[in-house]
Amino acid sequence: MASEPQTISAHGASGGLHWALRSDVGRRRTDNEDFVGVYAPSEPQERGPLFVLADGMGGHAAGEVASRLAVEGVLEQWTSGPSAAPRSALRSAVRAANSTVFAASLDNEHRGMGTTLTALALLGNEAIIAHVGDSRAYRVRGGLCSQLTDDHSRVGEMLRMRLISPEQAAHHPARSQLTRSLGHEPAVQVDLVRSDVAVGDTFVLCCDGLWDLVPRADIASAVAADADGAAARLLELALERDAPDNVSVIVAHVAELSEQPGAPEGTARGRGLFGFLRRQGPSAGR
Repeated sequence: MASEPQTISAHGASGGLHWALRSDVGRRRTDNEDFVGVYAPSEPQERGPLFVLADGMGGHAAGEVASRLAVEGVLEQWTSGPSAAPRSALRSAVRAANSTVFAASLDNEHRGMGTTLTALALLGNEAIIAHVGDSRAYRVRGGLCSQLTDDHSRVGEMLRMRLISPEQAAHHPARSQLTRSLGHEPAVQVDLVRSDVAVGDTFVLCCDGLWDLVPRADIASAVAADADGAAARLLELALERDAPDNVSVIVAHVAELSEQPGAPEGTARGRGLFGFLRRQGPSAGR
């Protein structure tokens, strides 16, 4: 019998940026294989705020291990890695995390594990998203919700090739089969997506446990609230719809644009790192 759902939540502010996150085991799982993390410095740093979400997969709780290693690895590289342009730094951080997860997956206990990963860096009037898998990043502007990432899945590929319709995709038996993830190969192709940022924008990162149940129109409506209220409402919507999978979401609202000053090479960077480990329990898979 499934245990009672436990919701992990946090919220905060960094300059003119307000953020919040929620993660819940869902209605039918006994184990949460998602992992979320935030770097939100209280003062401007060389590297701006970074939000990371991962949805792990693999039996015997290996999905928990994969998602945790990926998120913690990206955040550590972002805050302490070599000085580099933000795009290069974020791509390198994800590639390093992939190497870490792949190495851990060679252990018999964790063989076959992997994870999606979507990371959002906010740098003044620019957002950079690093993406592998089928978790998603959205931007809500002027009441309209736009998907910024492509799903690396069989169904995602069929949609892009116009072989199936969105309505068929919603119920396709292969909709959870990934074509790209962290940890399955020694190297991984990382999508980098750039978006402009305007005052009033809200960015949403979420796993398929949320976007599969909560359409873009509902996401746009939910983020009319403050960041913490928006994250809570999005999770509530998924749970009301009987969320068969883990549900995780990060909301970042831009109340005012901040400048990202450069820092000399070797300058120490401030820390504002939040990571949330999940309760261990029998894995229900992805």
